[in-house]
Amino acid sequence: MKMENENSNSLNVKPKLVVRAIDLITKFKNEPEPAEIWNGIVEGSKGLLVGVSKTGKTTFAENLAISLAIGSPSFYGKEIKGGPKKVLFVNLEENPRMRSSRLKKQISRLNPQEMVLFGENYLTPEEEFIQSVDSDEDWKTLRDCIEESKADIVIIDSLTHLFQGQIESSKECVKFVKKFREYVVSSKKTIILIHHNTKGNDRPIEQDNIAGSRVILQEFEYALGFANIPNSKDKYSCMLFNKYVEVDSSVATVYKIDKDRWIENVSEIEKSVLYDSKVKIDYREDSTNKDLIYTYIQSQTSLGSQTIPTGDLMKTFVLNDPKTMAKDTLFKSLEKLRNDGKIENQGMGKYQLKMKKDDAEEETPSLQSN
Repeated sequence: MKMENENSNSLNVKPKLVVRAIDLITKFKNEPEPAEIWNGIVEGSKGLLVGVSKTGKTTFAENLAISLAIGSPSFYGKEIKGGPKKVLFVNLEENPRMRSSRLKKQISRLNPQEMVLFGENYLTPEEEFIQSVDSDEDWKTLRDCIEESKADIVIIDSLTHLFQGQIESSKECVKFVKKFREYVVSSKKTIILIHHNTKGNDRPIEQDNIAGSRVILQEFEYALGFANIPNSKDKYSCMLFNKYVEVDSSVATVYKIDKDRWIENVSEIEKSVLYDSKVKIDYREDSTNKDLIYTYIQSQTSLGSQTIPTGDLMKTFVLNDPKTMAKDTLFKSLEKLRNDGKIENQGMGKYQLKMKKDDAEEETPSLQSN
């Protein structure tokens, strides 16, 4: 009888709904802080790439995905940390042929080692995958795709194709957030969603430009915005908010898209200036820092160094006293030198002069010489 009473009492015990804050601190104190991946994006976070159409959001996301997959030292002038990562890119907006054509151009500049990493780490759903999420079955299909990929990072284009109903309706947004958490966030992956702006495109991009009720905005931890510059072919980006790092949303990064469909960081400027018709902006590049780095790599190569580690470049130009340039400037200049075909990346954070075709032929013994 006593045992029956004990069993009955244990069944009637309600789960605790309140715990001491000190217990939570104790529980998590020995766990490592989430590691930063790139530009304030941390492992396990969920965020937005937002902007009007034709600003290159998808191209930017593909560039970032490729850079993460191959373990590039940097992208868009910002350091990438942690080495190669497996990335799943779910494009619900474009047909496979269009995506493949653009990717073919983007990977044309990768070296053989990077091509191997791209082949292993850049993943995409099969050709007949769903084009929108309209039911619980579709949500389950998306969840299964994420699980099967075993990816570290999941990029989805776009939020609109996950959404049912009016995106300005708080009620519909609450429904979306519930499904999104259940089927996507539960994977505990790093999630990046491409999203659209539908308002305020005649003024500098801000949080308020993002399509949807504030319920959508509150679900995400950062938003990187993209916009067209008035009366110009150029575009700009701006970190609108980030819950992990302090950001200055008044600063814009001007960018352009090159022939290989890569985003190139051109310059930084006050965002408001871009909308002042009285101000003439000069986007011409100051090559001083780029020339310093190239000269240094040339000198080290002449002394017998085959590759120059990023650490050596940091000591020479960033950690020196007085500092020659900021870390972001170093990585931005290295990217420009690579885009110019003057240097190439060899392995984890190592650079070397890019050998000209004629030089390579001279160093390769002719089979007919004997």
